[in-house]
Amino acid sequence: MRLSPGWERRYSCATVAACTLKFPEERRHNGLYGFNGALAGIGLCATYQLGSALLIWVAMAGVLTAMLTRFIERMRIPPLTLPFVLSMWFAAAVGFHFGLRGLPPSAGVCGATAFTHLFCSLGAAAFIGPAPLGMLLWAALARRDWHLAMWALSGAALSWLGIALASWLFPGSGVEAHGAGAGINSLLAVLALHTHQCRWPWRLAGTALSFALAAILGVAGLPCFTAPFILATWSVLLTTHIKVNI
Repeated sequence: MRLSPGWERRYSCATVAACTLKFPEERRHNGLYGFNGALAGIGLCATYQLGSALLIWVAMAGVLTAMLTRFIERMRIPPLTLPFVLSMWFAAAVGFHFGLRGLPPSAGVCGATAFTHLFCSLGAAAFIGPAPLGMLLWAALARRDWHLAMWALSGAALSWLGIALASWLFPGSGVEAHGAGAGINSLLAVLALHTHQCRWPWRLAGTALSFALAAILGVAGLPCFTAPFILATWSVLLTTHIKVNI
């Protein structure tokens, strides 16, 4: 995927906003307030045509994501990628009236085989492209943290099994067209729950819930982005009463 310079502008806008509003210094240095800004910048640049309107939206949403992140963390809730999702929904709802013009949608398919789906999901989650690049990313991850890398593969594998099962149970539903989104959300959910040190049954349950939400919303034609992963992670953390350090 080719990125326009706008994603860098968004990251800097989010960081400048966090500094101007005097958000906690340690969290600023850890990238908490710039993370969702960078994600949203990449998402907008991958979804809309480059132009002055897009650059304005990039700047505005950079500030918005930083403020949303601070608001959510003050509620003692892990922000995850919620500011990114909200900014993308806002752009989809009103952006057309303010100059945004969409790009042709991509196929959104991560391959028909389990092997390509596993690594394509990882590559798509990191915005770096198809399965070969996803494999390189996984190798780097495995070198740093073998357990985390294997859990990442397990999340993608569960989504592939879910897509295959849903296609068999509901032929003609078109659920296989949403395999990429389901794979991304499943992978993110299992990584988040691993990071929060949930027990393995809860990791699998959260992954299954994230997959189901992504598949259902995808078939319904609703742009969910990473909302299924957020809802699944929050649900497991709330159910297991795990204390989250914000």
